[in-house]
Parts: sequence; structure tokens; C-alpha cells
Amino acid sequence: MVRSMRPPRSPLSGGQLLLALVAIAIATVVVPPAAAWRLNQFRIDQTRERATQAAERLQKDSARLAAAPRRIDVACGPGRLPRVETPGLPAEWISRAVVAPELFGPGMPTDGWGRCFLMNIGEWPYGGRIWILSAGPNGIVDTPFGSATLAGDDIGAIVRLNRE
Repeated sequence: MVRSMRPPRSPLSGGQLLLALVAIAIATVVVPPAAAWRLNQFRIDQTRERATQAAERLQKDSARLAAAPRRIDVACGPGRLPRVETPGLPAEWISRAVVAPELFGPGMPTDGWGRCFLMNIGEWPYGGRIWILSAGPNGIVDTPFGSATLAGDDIGAIVRLNRE
């Protein structure tokens, strides 16, 4: 019979046990929320960048907006529609939405959460403010339709057009 030459293991000392428990706590309590916060921040930054790029493309191609069918008040690009939970003003963005990714131009991405960008194209004939709007992290449109500013956690960019 062959015996192992290793000495028997001793149990963890109090200090080692405390360090192990602290390491477990950090790995389960601190790291996941920090990673989730960082991922969400990345998605917010990505969505801001995409909205700005889409607005700039539309500024250069305002003929696309002018040629849009007049029956469309809100165009939805590729992706899922945001949710509506708060009854009232912001629900107009969703109730008026028509899936029309062609109005955004080729290669229009979704927001950072896979939802479509919304564009209140119905404001074009009246000289109103045209938004490229994302419902933001919570997925609910908080910005009232026709608003001059964003509300809640919505992310957007204004399409600045020369109306000649």
C-alpha cells in the first residue's frame, strides 16, 4: 500500500475564513451591480451616439422627410416598440407609431436595448421640432408628444432642418 507523502490539511484559520467570506461577499454583492451599472451606462452612451448620427443623416437628407406619407405621425425604425405604462401624453408616441424604417435611411440601428427609435415626422409640415427618440433604460416613453425637451430617462436628438 502506498501512502501519500503530503501532510494532512489543517482547517482554515479565523483570518483565512474571514478573507474567504469577504471575497465571496464582494463577488456576489458588489461585482454584479457594478457590472450591470457599467453595461447600462454603455447602452445609454451608445443610444445617444446612434440618435445623434440618425439626426445628422436626416439633416443631410431632408427630402426623405418631405416625401414621407402624410398619414404617418410617428415613424418607428427597426426594433421593438417601447412600452406604454403611464396613461396620458407620452402614449401618443406609441399609439401613433407606424413601422417605417425606410424613413430613417439605410442602416438605422436600434437603441441600446433593441427597441426602435421613434421619430415624430408628423411635425415636419408644421415646422415643429422633430425628435429621434429612444424610450431610454426603462423602456417607457416619458416625453410628451410635441415637447421641446426630453423627459424622464428618454434619450434623443433633434433633427435640425433647413426648410426652404
